[in-house]
Amino acid sequence: MKTELIPEGIYDITHYRRAHEQLRALKELGIPARRRHDNTVCVLRMHTMAPTANLAAPGPTLKSSGK
Repeated sequence: MKTELIPEGIYDITHYRRAHEQLRALKELGIPARRRHDNTVCVLRMHTMAPTANLAAPGPTLKSSGK
């Protein structure tokens, strides 16, 4: 199984054909992506399965903050 999305899959998510527009739209969605040397966008399939898992976990809570 391929680990990257095909260009049609990226278009289905972003609705853009240009790489810089795709990257901007993916960033807004919280999906990590990168631009290849041939000016295409690379998105790992695992990031599209659970994009909320890519968000940073909340920091530790302090005992004093509960008062």
